[in-house]
This record gives sequence, C-alpha cells and structure tokens, in this order.
Amino acid sequence: MDSVQPSQSRESSHCLVEPISASILAEKEAHRRNAAVLLGTCKTGCSVVDDDVLLGGFERASIVGISAEDEDLGVQLGLQTLAHSLLEGSVKNALLITPKPTSAMLGSLRDAIKAELETRGCMRDKKKLRQCLDNVMLSCVFDLDGLWEVLADLDRSEPKGKEEGTFSHREHEAQKQDATQRAPVDEIQDSQDDEDTAFSPVDQTSELGQEKEAPSKMTPHPEVIVITHFSSLLTSLFAHREKVAAHTSLQLVGSHLRDLSRNLPSNPLIILLNSTSSNFSGPTHSAIASPAKQTFVDPTLRSIFNPPLVTGYSNRRTKPNFGLSFAQLLDLHILCTRIPKMRVDAEIAVQKRSGEEVNMAWVVEVLLDEMGVWEGKMGVRVGREQRWAIVEVEKRRVQGAFSELEETLKIPTGEVRDA
Repeated sequence: MDSVQPSQSRESSHCLVEPISASILAEKEAHRRNAAVLLGTCKTGCSVVDDDVLLGGFERASIVGISAEDEDLGVQLGLQTLAHSLLEGSVKNALLITPKPTSAMLGSLRDAIKAELETRGCMRDKKKLRQCLDNVMLSCVFDLDGLWEVLADLDRSEPKGKEEGTFSHREHEAQKQDATQRAPVDEIQDSQDDEDTAFSPVDQTSELGQEKEAPSKMTPHPEVIVITHFSSLLTSLFAHREKVAAHTSLQLVGSHLRDLSRNLPSNPLIILLNSTSSNFSGPTHSAIASPAKQTFVDPTLRSIFNPPLVTGYSNRRTKPNFGLSFAQLLDLHILCTRIPKMRVDAEIAVQKRSGEEVNMAWVVEVLLDEMGVWEGKMGVRVGREQRWAIVEVEKRRVQGAFSELEETLKIPTGEVRDA
C-alpha cells in the first residue's frame, strides 16, 4: 500500500490538460478575426500598398514586420501608417517604442503627421497636429529587457512570475533601467507642450492643470504599437547572452507580443521595424563555390527579385536581418528593397557610368502571410505572399512611384490557403 501512495501523489500533483477540439479552436479564431474586422484596418496612406499589396490595409490584432534595406524607410512607413490611422479616425491612441533618441523620433513623428495633414489640405491645422501628438505615447528602451518591461506595463493583470523567472539575474538592473526609461517620457511630454504652445494660443496655466490631472486618469490601451529599430534590440540581445538563452528570451517576448495582440481589449496592431543585410556574389565566386557552401535562404525570406543563384552571373541578395528568428514573431512580413526605377537607370547602374545619376525606387513586397485576407467565412482565403508594388519617398511621404500608370501595373495574385 505504501508503494502505491507515491505514484498517486505524483498523479495528483500534475495538472491534466483536457484536449480541445479543433472545431472549437477554429470557431474561436473565426470569432476573433470577425471582431478584428469590425475595428477596421490601419492603412499606410499609399494606395498601391494598401489596395494592391495588403488588399485593404493592416489588420488589427496582428503582428506585422517591416524589413527595409534602409531603416529610415521602414520608420517612415511605420510612422506614416500611424499618422494616417490617427487622422483617419480608425485609431485613437498609439504607443511608439524606440531605442533611438526621443527627440529625433519625436521630430520624425511630427514630420509624418504634418505630411499627412498636407495631403488632406490641412497643413496649417495645428490643433489636429497637437491632438495626434497627444494621442501617441513615446517610450525609450535600450535592450530587450526594457522592451519587456514596457510590454508588461500594458497588461497589469498578467502574472509576473514568468517575467521575474526569466530575467531574475538582471532584476536590479531592470528596475534601475525602468526608472531611467520613464524619465524621458515626461521630458518628451514637456517638450511637446512647449512646442505646441507656439502652435496655438492656449493658456499655460490650464495646460499645467491638465498635466497634473492626467496621471489620475486611466491610460487607455494603445490600438497601434510601433517598435522601431527592432534589429538593434536583437543585436544587443545576441551580443550579451548565449545563443540558447537569447533565443529563449526572444521566444518569450514573441509569445507575449502575440498574447497582447490577441487579448488586449484594444486588439492592437503591432508593427516591428527591422533592417536587412545584403551580400554580393560575383560571377567568379558563383562559379567556384559549391552548392554545399552556398548559403541557403528560406523561401519565406527571399525576395521574388532575388531568384536562386545562377552559375556565372553576379547578384546582390537582400534578406531580413535575423532571418527566421525574426519571422517567427510575425503574422505578416514585408520586405522593402531598392531597385533602379527605370530601364535606363538599370543600365546605368550595371555599366557604372561616371557622372550619371541613377534614379532608385523601392519594392514593397510580402514575404510571409500566415493569416491571409479574412472574408468572414471558413475555408479557402486569398494570401498576400509575393504581392508587390513600386513606391518612392516624395514630400516626406511614401507613395506610388508610377502614379500615372497605376491602372496598367500588373501585380501577381497571392497564393490561396486553406483555413
């Protein structure tokens, strides 16, 4: 009898998880996506991207990654999406997280909002500019631990055992860092108030009274979360931790991001801005290198403008930094790469003619689409993978590079996936 008791105690100590039917999970997912559709999409404000590539815009309650060859373009696209959504009214508040100086990021955000106002013919509307700035919270982090702290603040009901267990060896540093992170936010708000005073003749005493009352009010959950220069955070993570520990920490952050996008009452759209890396393979190198030595690139990380290597031809290959480690966090992955705008520009770039300027444009394409376009029903749905458009930056906005030829551009249809 004594020999049986230990086994019984072991069985009772384990929590048995009952299996869940796939039909129940599918029904819950359909309900979640129907609710997200009712909230509307977040658009970039660039018609060729919104209509031809995204087929309507970014869905709420999802995680989107933008890997850009020039990080400035990725930031431009992310902030333009944020500004357009705020002015359109589809989003009322947002959170901007960055490892960069807050003053520079605040200036970029202001420029993005001003550019959107200009397209609407409201360039001098300082009231709308101020409202948009007031509806964006800005937080500065220095590493992934700081990001974790900011994300944990969004959901106070989340048990802290997991976070404390994961980062216990840096708990003291995280507490000090959290204090330093919160200080710049107050400074940014003060600088906004100072600059906004020049925009509209509002009494300073009334502003101070509003600032004192603000902390007592419950801050609403953000409906859009933009994390800029995410590759800088990952670089710091893999530089200061062992590979296995770094991947574990990244997976935990990814799980928390997914939980926030699905379970926060605001159903936020989360945008992660990543960078890319490029390598050039000349004809000599391609001919000598054996297939075994050539680096394999996962199809979900390879641009359709970078086909597999052909022996004897040179090629410049661009892929997202941190590859699958970054892609595993996402529901939708977008790549932005530079190409010559016209055939003449391509010839000049190849022949390397001196003194002739090469006009460049950007290709915005979908590398990965895990969700597809939701149409309110189960079954097959249209995917956005390999859909692309050509854009350029003009007047501080991302817009179609061939606006006069938009109707004649042919964009390939994405693959169809089962639910």
